[in-house]
Amino acid sequence: MTETILEKLARFAQRIWLPRFKRIEDAIGYKLIFRNIPSDYINGWMACEMTKTWKKFGLDVERGANYFTMGSIHDGESSRFDPDSVKYQSWLGGYTVKLEHEVNWTPEDHFKLAVADQNNWPRHYGDPRPVTDIEGWNFVPVGEIQIDQHSGQLYEFGCTTDDDVGSGYNTIKLRFTSAWIAASFNLLNPDLKLRGDEFKPRKSDKVYGRVRLLGYFAIFDIAERVKVVLYGNGFIDERKHVNTFTVLKDNLLNAIKFCEIVAV
Repeated sequence: MTETILEKLARFAQRIWLPRFKRIEDAIGYKLIFRNIPSDYINGWMACEMTKTWKKFGLDVERGANYFTMGSIHDGESSRFDPDSVKYQSWLGGYTVKLEHEVNWTPEDHFKLAVADQNNWPRHYGDPRPVTDIEGWNFVPVGEIQIDQHSGQLYEFGCTTDDDVGSGYNTIKLRFTSAWIAASFNLLNPDLKLRGDEFKPRKSDKVYGRVRLLGYFAIFDIAERVKVVLYGNGFIDERKHVNTFTVLKDNLLNAIKFCEIVAV
């Protein structure tokens, strides 16, 4: 298929942006590489800076980055947007964070990184007032997790948030955002050849719904003021007696364990 004008612009912008992102990685001192992505997820990741998002949320962050993937492409659409897919609303990824000051964060403080991130995402998809909260959720300690020389703590935890499938499926803003996402994946893994339209839902007139996400949340103190948080989730629909995390959890945990935390 012929590359669209938006896809060309996004690819050009990504090539300009990539050196800036590498400077962010250098400032943090570490980056993430996912070596064991499950076969039903896109075999690559998108990388983006999170500094402004986290500062705006009130977090004491000097620099921050996010690396993530989502459900693989089926019939021209990521399975992330298909409510009948086990990968619906599923993430697999990780944050690298350099704090402004040395502070002792609780697990809930670490999860604020995800709350800010999750609140920001639906806005790109047309949700005017996205909400993410952790009321009624409890951290469940799973145990210690080891990645090379780095020891961390693994938890099961979740949140209630808005999904990203709704009436804003075809705005110019989302069309460029989805082209940007595809360009980011393709830049880091040229074999993918992903298209922008694959990263936005098909036609939908529904109101953005509430969804319960449950997953793994692994916390690592890497160096002075530097943290890594790895995550992977499914969703719960109690009305339909669905909990996709129970299906995904083994593959997600395996992917988390084989993530590389690389000094740069």
